[in-house]
Amino acid sequence: MQFNDILQTDASINPGNSGGPLINTRGELVGINMAILSQAQGIGFAIPAKRVAAMLANWLTPEKRARLWFGATFAREAGKIVVVEVQPGSPAGRVGLQARDVVVKLDGQQFTDILRLQRHLIHKKAAESAKLEVVRAGKPLSFDIQMAALPKASATDLMRTKFGLQVQEMSADLAEALGIPAVPGLLIAEVEKESAAAAAGLRRGLVITHVAGEEVQSLDRLAEQLMDLKSGNNVTMALYIVQRRGNLLLQQTASVTLKAR
Repeated sequence: MQFNDILQTDASINPGNSGGPLINTRGELVGINMAILSQAQGIGFAIPAKRVAAMLANWLTPEKRARLWFGATFAREAGKIVVVEVQPGSPAGRVGLQARDVVVKLDGQQFTDILRLQRHLIHKKAAESAKLEVVRAGKPLSFDIQMAALPKASATDLMRTKFGLQVQEMSADLAEALGIPAVPGLLIAEVEKESAAAAAGLRRGLVITHVAGEEVQSLDRLAEQLMDLKSGNNVTMALYIVQRRGNLLLQQTASVTLKAR
């Protein structure tokens, strides 16, 4: 196994300490312990704190955590918070916020940490404004961005638009009507011709039990997963396959990888 972008440390990391903090002599978090080198004594590895912070910032967004539509993402560059992407038609996009704008203040407060900025936005409410002050090409600009309630995404619609699959949630009544065991998942009702799903051999009657390694138990959770997918992303799905031969019911599992449209 190969690891990239990790810290090597001689701090003692005992079995069971993985996931714990790596602290420097000033009491600052510098990483999250992840592994030890069993062939050598006193050598361990940790995920850098900056990498963890970047992952959290990508997760703690108004869209993902509060169902609020803001429409801009940020990154920390040279000690400053910079806008890296603005969704067209979003609240941020409609007022004219642009990528590469440098954030100066949000609601009159200065932020040097993306996580704190995101937490501030998460506590907003729909129709509430966020006043963002930025610098663009040396010129100060100010935007009043009105947060909007994020429309609820449909997992079944996303499965159709991204993969060409028409699906419906499995239920005990549906399983009984089909004469198959009831398993959590999505029953494939139709496969779009010439789609990646059709090319991979998916067909009516198969049940999708896992998407991207996660069991399909909630359509809301599945919608969150699919919303994050971009065109060209590969997704692995686990399948439950039932074949009836006379009185014999054959059951098997399989997996397939599809590319999102």
